Parts: sequence; C-alpha cells; structure tokens
Amino acid sequence: MRVRVISFGTNWWAMHSRNLNDPYCFQRRVAWFNSAGLKYGSRLRLCWVLPGHIRFNQTSGFQSEYPLRSIGKTFLCSGPSRQRGRTHLLFARLLGGTETDSYLVTVTDASNGLISFTSPAWRSAGVQPISVSLKGLRYEAMLLMGSRDWIRTDLGTWFIHAKTERLVLATEGLR
Repeated sequence: MRVRVISFGTNWWAMHSRNLNDPYCFQRRVAWFNSAGLKYGSRLRLCWVLPGHIRFNQTSGFQSEYPLRSIGKTFLCSGPSRQRGRTHLLFARLLGGTETDSYLVTVTDASNGLISFTSPAWRSAGVQPISVSLKGLRYEAMLLMGSRDWIRTDLGTWFIHAKTERLVLATEGLR
C-alpha cells in the first residue's frame, strides 16, 4: 500500500534498541512513532477512544530531525493491522514519484469542525481511523483516506482534492 502523508498527529515518541552497551543504541535500530493526542497548554494528553499509531523505522527514509519534510511524501506501508487492541501502520520505505493508494490525514475540532463519532454517517466506508483522542468536544483523529473517501463535520463534508492532494471542504463545483 502506498500512503501519502498529508499531516501528522500531535504525539511523537521514539524507541531505541534495548542494548545499552552499544554506544550507538540511540542511533541504530531506532523507531519513531506518531499518534493522536490533545494539547492542554504545554501538556499532552492521550485521551484515546481508539488507540493506535504510525511507525517509521530507521530504514524508512524518515528524518526524525525534520518530521515536517515527510509531509507530501509517499511511503510504502504494510497496511493497518490490529495488535493488542491498537491499530498499527508501519511506514516501510520512502517511494519516489509514484501514485498513491491512501492518504494519512489528521483532523481536529479547531481546524475541521466537530465530528459526531457516535453517528455512523461521519465518514465514508473506506476511511480507516488509525488513532482518535477525544475529550468533551475536543478531538484529534488520524485517518487513512482513499481518494474518493470523505468525512463529515458540522462545517460540511471534507475530502482529498484530486489536484492539490489536500484535505478540503466541499463547496459547489469544487469536485
């Protein structure tokens, strides 16, 4: 599966090899993770209603010092899987200018409007939630969307625009 990154979640962390005798244990065999979370001032809260994360290994082509450079890039992924009650999506390696199967998008209440997660009509059938943090009306949701998928908020219907490959609010004549 080829996934283009549109946006990341708020929560970042890394894991290193457990061999602390290796002087390069913090540089070799490192994995970086990203997930949905909610910021309250300087504090990050994991209010997961759907726990999950994406993972970049050291060989994936991801630059941990500059994560935003991965936005707009396409990666080869294994596809989402469920393990121990969490959704996992492994980004295996960076791909050149290839076509995209899905898009990784993170939506929030402040940017995209309120979503009624209890309603089955908030998303099209092809949208796969990776991670959702929810507290009251505030939320952050990491979603895997296809080119024909959509999500619905109180502001309207959002979809991936074919030319710009960005999440946009549907208006008359835009599609």
